[in-house]
Amino acid sequence: MAITLDGLELPADLEWQDEFDWQPVAHSSERSLTGKLLIEEAPLIKGRPVTLFGGPNACWVPRSLVQALKAMESIPSDPQQPMMLDFHGQQLLVIWNRANGQPVEAKPVQRIRNPGETHKYYITLRLMEVA
Repeated sequence: MAITLDGLELPADLEWQDEFDWQPVAHSSERSLTGKLLIEEAPLIKGRPVTLFGGPNACWVPRSLVQALKAMESIPSDPQQPMMLDFHGQQLLVIWNRANGQPVEAKPVQRIRNPGETHKYYITLRLMEVA
């Protein structure tokens, strides 16, 4: 199965690093003046992080894909018109997660002076589910 972001094909072996780190329920507890324990819980509606990671030893992408992703990143996100992420058949509506570093991070696999369109990079994509 493939991974696509708004129709842009991504490597199928990108890892969703924080897939199981998100807690879908908000919880708070405190003591009242009488000593009684007060607990509140509510479901979280939006905001699940989706961090896709390639790594230096796998999942390299050409410079042309990095440039396309950086062009997408340069457009302000609109939660009313999110991007469609298809992660191996799982459809997610996402925007760029700008709160935790660069949304699109790319590192060259090998440093060269003047990289061409096919020069290889490994990437990290930071997204956030909004629906």
